[in-house]
Amino acid sequence: MNETASEPSAAGGGAESAYNYGTTEPISYANPTDEDHLLNRELEECLHRNSLYESKQQQQHREQVLAALHILVRDWVRKVSMKQGMTEAMAAETGARIFTFGSYRLGVNGPGADIDTLCIAPRHIDRSRDVFGSPDPLTGEKSDPEFILVDILGQREEVEDLVAVSEAYVPIVKFKFSGVEIDLLCACLQMSSIPEKLDILDDSILRNVDDATQRSINGVRVTDAILRLVPSIPNFRTTLRAIKHWAKSRGIYSNVLGYLGGVAWAILTARICQLYPNALPSFLVSRFFLVYDQWKWPNPVMLKPISQGNPNLGFKVWNRRNHADARHLMPVITPAYPSMNSTHNVTSSTLRVMREEIKRSRELVTEILNQTDATAEVKTPGLEAWQRLFDSSDFFGRYNYYFSIDVSAGDSENQKKWKGLVEARLRYLIHKLETMPNTQVHPYPREFAGNPNFKAGCGNSFYIGLKFKAKATNDKNTEKPVVDVSGPVREWHGHVLDWGMRTPDMGVNFELLRRKHLPDY
Repeated sequence: MNETASEPSAAGGGAESAYNYGTTEPISYANPTDEDHLLNRELEECLHRNSLYESKQQQQHREQVLAALHILVRDWVRKVSMKQGMTEAMAAETGARIFTFGSYRLGVNGPGADIDTLCIAPRHIDRSRDVFGSPDPLTGEKSDPEFILVDILGQREEVEDLVAVSEAYVPIVKFKFSGVEIDLLCACLQMSSIPEKLDILDDSILRNVDDATQRSINGVRVTDAILRLVPSIPNFRTTLRAIKHWAKSRGIYSNVLGYLGGVAWAILTARICQLYPNALPSFLVSRFFLVYDQWKWPNPVMLKPISQGNPNLGFKVWNRRNHADARHLMPVITPAYPSMNSTHNVTSSTLRVMREEIKRSRELVTEILNQTDATAEVKTPGLEAWQRLFDSSDFFGRYNYYFSIDVSAGDSENQKKWKGLVEARLRYLIHKLETMPNTQVHPYPREFAGNPNFKAGCGNSFYIGLKFKAKATNDKNTEKPVVDVSGPVREWHGHVLDWGMRTPDMGVNFELLRRKHLPDY
């Protein structure tokens, strides 16, 4: 179920920790001041007012769902084992484990968030055959539904919205279980049975696994490594909850569109915790913006030195001396073998936007710190100042031109697939637009429904802000820029329409709009 790492206690009393976390010495071991405690109370109240915490009842419901899922996968492995000739006693010993990762494992999930889960199964389980029900590539035979995990899930009355994507880069099964959204991965290790106490960070579990299995298990290994590399898990969690809320509010939370996803924000936050091991979350939030406003990208952020691992395992690790890795603009390196860059999708445009947002936020938190006096009768700046940090992005008031991309299909199921494909390929359009002279590009990582031209559930719109810089003439007057995005757009459009699984009802339309012509929805 929800595996929990042992939580190291924070160093206290002003003494230096016996163990330094990270790749360098901490910047400060200072203990919190009275002003820090005041700010921290205000920050935590602000986070609660933004409904970022689940109720105990909601937490218990998630735990019950995970317990039920654990029983289900354990019974499934037992049945498949007996089908392959094991006795009932032997089959019962093979075992299966459910691990969680992502925001739930880190302890920062909000109400209604999905749970990233990983099923660890023994070697005689075949992911293609036993999880997804794919036919045997040699004989063409397919297992009976009672032995296929996806079919077993589909028969449960608690399960709805089941979608299995066996050919994804990381094969995944998505569904709701008693109202809780689950993303389920499966990794079959080279073990005859799965022990109750499996050290997920032991590199030997990667022996003789394929790339898809390594990618599937990587999320759990990275999440657990992060938790073992921070000096205070409670302080890390509160700080990360604030940073994630800030990134989502400011429109810079999206790995797909070239911003950062949850893992990268967690690593950046954990590094600040390492640098200030005794600090409270309010101080850590302020130092987050101070440190990264001054960071010299592309210098990488790392929580520990990169391990080369056992060379016999054969996995590549991130290395800035490699030509491909050297091109990364904002490397944030995962702390579990095989270490990789969690931000390889970042472009020059998205890096610029993130740096602007970090600079804005540094100025806000500096103002908060400068105005706080724990001894004053009137406490300033209070909750309102923290809330300004989390104000929604002014994206739709920032530019004169916006590029709209409308994605539509004939039914909601096709729309889910088509929207996902187009969104994944929007990054290529961003790259194309970045190559245009005198053009600034700002993708917005939120899709919009409600377009009256499409049936409910069958249409979504994405937006990219565009700024065309005027060029100076010899007489120091400025000429209006020529707005022509047709070349990059046509090329990208053809790339999208070439998708092999596209059906005739799947369409994508685009339009360059002035701000005053943006739709109301």
